[in-house]
Amino acid sequence: MLGLNKDIVRLVPHEDDWHLEYEKERKILEKVMAGYALDIQHVGSTSLPGISAKPILDIAVAVKDKKALEELIPIMTDAGYDVKNSIDDLGEILARKGTPDCRTHYIHIEVLGSEFWNDHILFRDYLLNHPEYISEYEKVKVDAFNHFKDERKKYTSAKNDFIQKILKLAQDEK
Repeated sequence: MLGLNKDIVRLVPHEDDWHLEYEKERKILEKVMAGYALDIQHVGSTSLPGISAKPILDIAVAVKDKKALEELIPIMTDAGYDVKNSIDDLGEILARKGTPDCRTHYIHIEVLGSEFWNDHILFRDYLLNHPEYISEYEKVKVDAFNHFKDERKKYTSAKNDFIQKILKLAQDEK
């Protein structure tokens, strides 16, 4: 079951149907973003088998350039997504599906080859190829959850050291 209030943290055991939900959303995104999406990838904890996760699918979508990001803002809004424009600050747009009380999908739209795109893919792929780190990541997530159940930003920040460690290991392995 997907969906979580935007302000809280809840971890649930991995669900096999998250991959099916990703496939459904990928098909929707291919239509909505026709001519813009160069690649669409399931990222985040819901893409990692066996790990507890917030029941929100993270999907990374690669586009050609900043102009494509700007053009996609009204397209995604018209398609019913709640769009957070952070092109100038972060170089991406975040399109959220669902209501603030029940977010189901985060669509990270990023320039192909950008730091954000590369980090999403590197992190996921490294964990998939080194499953011994998945259990360590789960421990980090559970600890962060136990400290910051009602503070999503602090929960996310508490995972940052581990994420940076994995990204460094992934870079070193390239």
